[in-house]
Amino acid sequence: MSVLGRRIWRAYRKSRLQFLAVALVVMIGVSTYISMNTAYYNLEHSRDVFYREHDFADYYFHVVRAPYQVIKRVQALPGVDMVTGRVQMDLPIIRENGERGTARLTGYHLPMDKEVNRIQLLSGRMFDEDPSGGRIEVLTDPQFAAANRLNPGDSLVVAAQGREVTLAVTGTAGGPEFIYPMKDAASLMPEPENFGIVMAPLNQVQQVLGYSGQINQVLIRVTPGYDPEEVAERVEKILEPYGNLAGYPRKDQLSHAMLNAELEGLQKSASSLPAVFLVLAAIIQYVMLGRMIKTQRREIGILKALGFDRRSIVLHYAAYAMVITVVGAILGIILGIALSSVISKTYAMFFNLPQEIGGINVKAIFFGLLSSLAAGAAAGLGASRGILALNPAESMRSEPPRVSGRIWLERWSRLWKRLDNYWRMSFRTVWRNGWRSFFAMIGVMFAAGMLIIAFFADDSMDHMLNRHFTLEKSYDYLVRFTEPVKEYEILNISRLDGVIKAEPLLEVPVRVSFGGRKEDDVLLGMNPGTTLKTVFNVDGELLAIPEDGVLLGEITAGKLGVKVGDQVTIETRMQSGVSQEASLKVLGINRQMIGSESFVSLKQANKVLRESRIVTAVMLKVDPGKAAGIEKELNRMTGVSSIQSRQRELAGFEKQMGYMIYFVVIMVSFAAILGFAIVYNSSIIGFGERQRELALLKMMGFSDREMGGLLLRETLLQSIPGVLLGLPFGRMMSQWYVAAISTEAFTFPVVVYPRTYIISAIIGVLFVLAAHWFASRGIRHIEPSELLKNND
Repeated sequence: MSVLGRRIWRAYRKSRLQFLAVALVVMIGVSTYISMNTAYYNLEHSRDVFYREHDFADYYFHVVRAPYQVIKRVQALPGVDMVTGRVQMDLPIIRENGERGTARLTGYHLPMDKEVNRIQLLSGRMFDEDPSGGRIEVLTDPQFAAANRLNPGDSLVVAAQGREVTLAVTGTAGGPEFIYPMKDAASLMPEPENFGIVMAPLNQVQQVLGYSGQINQVLIRVTPGYDPEEVAERVEKILEPYGNLAGYPRKDQLSHAMLNAELEGLQKSASSLPAVFLVLAAIIQYVMLGRMIKTQRREIGILKALGFDRRSIVLHYAAYAMVITVVGAILGIILGIALSSVISKTYAMFFNLPQEIGGINVKAIFFGLLSSLAAGAAAGLGASRGILALNPAESMRSEPPRVSGRIWLERWSRLWKRLDNYWRMSFRTVWRNGWRSFFAMIGVMFAAGMLIIAFFADDSMDHMLNRHFTLEKSYDYLVRFTEPVKEYEILNISRLDGVIKAEPLLEVPVRVSFGGRKEDDVLLGMNPGTTLKTVFNVDGELLAIPEDGVLLGEITAGKLGVKVGDQVTIETRMQSGVSQEASLKVLGINRQMIGSESFVSLKQANKVLRESRIVTAVMLKVDPGKAAGIEKELNRMTGVSSIQSRQRELAGFEKQMGYMIYFVVIMVSFAAILGFAIVYNSSIIGFGERQRELALLKMMGFSDREMGGLLLRETLLQSIPGVLLGLPFGRMMSQWYVAAISTEAFTFPVVVYPRTYIISAIIGVLFVLAAHWFASRGIRHIEPSELLKNND
């Protein structure tokens, strides 16, 4: 080993904890980059392959009823590459225990090789178009099958056309539109226990639903080079006579939108979070090497006098940073691969992708390693530049002390006089090492900010759930009917034993038009004074349901560019009846935690439909002790299509959010390592620069504890401002993170409770104290007789 190589080895042995702390920061940066980017690449690749191999639709059109032969006219249009006609409908699931669920029965034309949105068999066998015994064979999505313990050979009973229909399960399958199988945009997340995708032969579905020779959905693939919107307009004109209910592009398809939002948020996090750690690691190394070069002036002079050229010496000191970086990068690669596996397995639990979400991504490893080496090289070469200006003669002398005057705090004489000598010495030291103190403060600020990010999601979820399940909707059950009924018919339900309050609801799918723009929405008609569902504006203020006019949803208003006072056109999109149009004045903009709906009075909703006193659902407030009996009675009613339990919805959401604890633990660990490394290295550097002063104090009779207290004051002066600044900074980073992952269907509020600030501050102070304790252990080993020798 060369002379310079031995010097590096001795330096590492002497300051191994200091170097390890920096290496751990590099490790976090590399591991977060590799794990997040690997998860992103794998998820995106699995999605793209699945979409491509199964011809994911570019546009969806929903109609009331259309002859199957209409797809030939659609196929003949310029720009239509592929077209599929099918029947899809939500049906109530009938269970032995009386509980209700919803099956989205979807029909597929066989053979499927030329169809859009083909499905892929995951387990069992494919359904038969004409099975023996008159059975109807179906496949279900894997999450629904697992949650309901359905295996090949089991049966599923649904209600269709006023009768019970038994479906024979032959296995599980997935489709590109069912990767994230949510019921609708108003759902918090998938509920596989109560909602599932059921796939069957088209001819069987048509027979069960009374759609013989007919379809209610048309899906198309657009030929590359054509304008999708122009093609969609041509298709809508063909489908208009058949009650065109809705038409939307791929980007608005719910499963695709949710998956894309997750990918976008992951991509932004994968590029920004690792950069924070690598930049801070580079700063720590820069300061650490700068201090090392400063204290080794004589050694550098001797090396030059012995014939070592400047380039060799610069590279020698830069190698300190590079070795630390390489060690951290190797650890980061190992940890990153492990974390990417955990993240991929978590995604596999939520997204139904037949392509395995996993594997090692060499590209992510390469760029993670390259980024860390670039940061280490920049720190090493940047800190070593000062060597070039040294000549052997000057470097053999001690560096002359810097000229320094009074610090700014001394101008406040009254305050300055109240401070004891320890605090005065500490303030002077921190001020005179301004850049080092500033970098330490910034690093601690980032660490404290990461603690806020780790904890804020729990606060935001708590706030969101409280508002959504307590304020926005306080009913216990939402009971939907198979078809609209007269308002007086809900009296039978309101008279059930245990029902405290029953309030009607009319849900109307509509298309809102304004200024040449159109947007699909849901219009909710409620009686003014309704208490079981409330509406708030964008400022969180309660909005009253107006007798006339509409309270437009914030998302719809934003897309259309609508403001309060504007007049919008409402076109109904009901499954039955003639489409109606009405012009309504926007009297307010409402904001909801989940989804987006617009509100009118029940009378106004009926007026839009040209109907009188009809409703589609009823909201119930019930006696908790009699809830089970009420639900049992509701399940017996044939006119009820679904029963939505607020309590079950909340419990399911809380169960799914249990995985958040892993995110919190990882983020807190990373923040603690970052804060410890920064404070520890800053303290070690300060201790090294002041060894002669500390030796002198020891000669004067100062105890180790008193000298440790002096260094602690300096550490606190650098770190406490960083902790305090990190609290609001963490909230700012949380807002940025939420902006990255928000979707049109899901608004995630940024809420940080006071307790989170307190907990984050306490953890921040704890890692500061821990780092100081490790750094100050060397005080008891100070030998004044050695350190105070005259070396000049």
